[in-house]
Amino acid sequence: MTTEARLKYALKEMMLTKSLNEINVTTLCERCGCHRQTFYYHYQDIYDLLAAIFLNEKVPGLNDADDVKDCLTALITYAKENYDFIRSSYNSAAHDLVENFFYSKAMSKTFVILVSNNKFGLPKDQYRTVARRFARFIGDELAYSFKDMRMTPLRFEKNTKKFVNCAVLTVLPGLVELSKEEKRK
Repeated sequence: MTTEARLKYALKEMMLTKSLNEINVTTLCERCGCHRQTFYYHYQDIYDLLAAIFLNEKVPGLNDADDVKDCLTALITYAKENYDFIRSSYNSAAHDLVENFFYSKAMSKTFVILVSNNKFGLPKDQYRTVARRFARFIGDELAYSFKDMRMTPLRFEKNTKKFVNCAVLTVLPGLVELSKEEKRK
C-alpha cells in the first residue's frame, strides 16, 4: 500500500471515532507509521488529504445505474456505509468537499441517464440544466441529514429513500417541464 493510500485509509478510520477537527497531522502520521515530512510531501494539510479522498472515491453501483432512482440509491447506500466519515467531514470546515462530491456524482450520472434515455425529448444543454438543478436539490437534502446529529445511518437511509422516491416522481418531471417552459420563452 502506498503512503498516500495509508494516509487516506488512516484518516477515514480515525474519523469513525473522532471529528475531523480533533485530528491533526501528528496523530495521523503516528497512526499510519510515517513522518510529518512525508505527509507534507504529499499534502498541504488535512483538508488537502480529505479533498484527495473525495476526488478518488468510488461509489459502488453508480456506474451500473440505468435510471435516476438507481443512481440516487447507489449514492444513499454509499453515504449510509460511510456515514460517520461523511458526517464528520460535512460538519467541519470541509463541508464544501462533501457537497461537491455528492453534487458532481449525482449531476454527472443523472445527465448521462437523461441524455441516453432521451424520454423527454430535450436538447442536451437542457438535460444538463435539469441534471444540475436536480443534483442541487438532492444535495441540499443530503446536507440537511448530515447536519442532524441525532440522525443514525439507518434512519438516514430510510428517510432519504422516501425522499428519493418523491423526488424522482415529482421534482424531476417538474424540472423537465420548467426547462421546456424556459425554452419556449
